[in-house]
Amino acid sequence: MKRHLRFSALSILLMGLIACSQSPSAESSQPSTSVAASPSAGSPKPASSVPASPVSSQASSNGDLTQLFSRVWRVTKAPSTPASGSIYTFLPNGTLLQTSCVEPYRISTWTIDKNAPRVLRVVEDGQLAFTATISQLSDTTLQLQQTLVRSNENRNITLSAVQQEFVCPDLPKR
Repeated sequence: MKRHLRFSALSILLMGLIACSQSPSAESSQPSTSVAASPSAGSPKPASSVPASPVSSQASSNGDLTQLFSRVWRVTKAPSTPASGSIYTFLPNGTLLQTSCVEPYRISTWTIDKNAPRVLRVVEDGQLAFTATISQLSDTTLQLQQTLVRSNENRNITLSAVQQEFVCPDLPKR
């Protein structure tokens, strides 16, 4: 019962965050990517817009990040086993929601490195936590080369777009 309540609360939070990120008019269906990087940035700051272009399998190479923040991404391949059901949701306003079936959620901020538009900078607890270079971005796949700042660890992570409903599996009781 407690587990279902937690899942329901997380679902409502996620739906609220996604709903708040929707464009107010149907004519402007392309989300804005007006966030820039600053080494000490605790929150996203306006910058020059990254040009929008048609969605393609090479989206990350031309600066179009529409696919990045129009999906919920689930970790499917990582150097170490990720927490069960680990998901990332990038919102166009620079908010990043990270959660899993076994860990509490984390809301942090992300920005685009203005000198390298394929590099994302993620700030947690007011400090740069990691940078992530987008090596592939398509309708179904997001591949990141992640560098953790505190440990200087590099790891390649593959995420898949969530295509259908997903419920965290029941974990064995201890």
